[in-house]
Amino acid sequence: MILGIDIGNTTVEVALIKDLENIKSMKFKTDLDKTPDDWLLNFHFLHTFFNEEKSKVEHILVSSVVPQIDNSIKTSIAKYYGIKPIFIGKDLNIPIKINYENPSQVGVDRLLNSFAALKILSSPIICIDFGTAITFDIVNRYGEYDGGLIFPGIETSIKCLFSKTAKLPKVSMEKPNSVVGKNTVNSIQSGLYYGYLSLVEGVIERIESFYKEDFNVVITGGNANLILQDLQRKVFYEPKLPMKGIFYLAKSHLK
Repeated sequence: MILGIDIGNTTVEVALIKDLENIKSMKFKTDLDKTPDDWLLNFHFLHTFFNEEKSKVEHILVSSVVPQIDNSIKTSIAKYYGIKPIFIGKDLNIPIKINYENPSQVGVDRLLNSFAALKILSSPIICIDFGTAITFDIVNRYGEYDGGLIFPGIETSIKCLFSKTAKLPKVSMEKPNSVVGKNTVNSIQSGLYYGYLSLVEGVIERIESFYKEDFNVVITGGNANLILQDLQRKVFYEPKLPMKGIFYLAKSHLK
């Protein structure tokens, strides 16, 4: 069994991975103040909840975009599992050619998603991740990482709007009853929902126009399933894309 850890800016997803169809995961808040013992308790809770023995874990792979907590996670893993974790991008590179001006600037999460998408779909591929930021990552027809686009995520936009406006209420992201809101809450929800829906459709169209070819599209991340309801485009929805990327990476590069 593989323990996959995906450290993002908002949440840390931890998963017990037996195979592609058997991924048991939980998400914990990304908290810079957590001690190694705090993370140890999270790992223990994961195993207790899913009734899986920690002794079954053979490899631990970590994808992190928050280096401030890497040492705490590493210390916790050593204490709880007695295993040295493999940090993707440091201890193990993702086997994909990077056509970025400075390859070191590409987040390991974006490369991991692109690598996983290549295992699921044929290139060229647009990989969209709805997280703290919404990222569009491009895998060209040759299977190379070509670059991408980065936008503020939905929850990030909500927090910014709420903090910068005195009279607008903080709302949750929901599909509105109408494209035209009849009250302030519905107006904000409509702006968010249809704004991001149009963003996804418009950016896909512009990318295909730029490359002059059709792309396969894979979507993952927190609010992705909500946007999919009205997306006028055939896409592949894979909520466990990062963990599947970890599984593919482990199976092809670890013994």
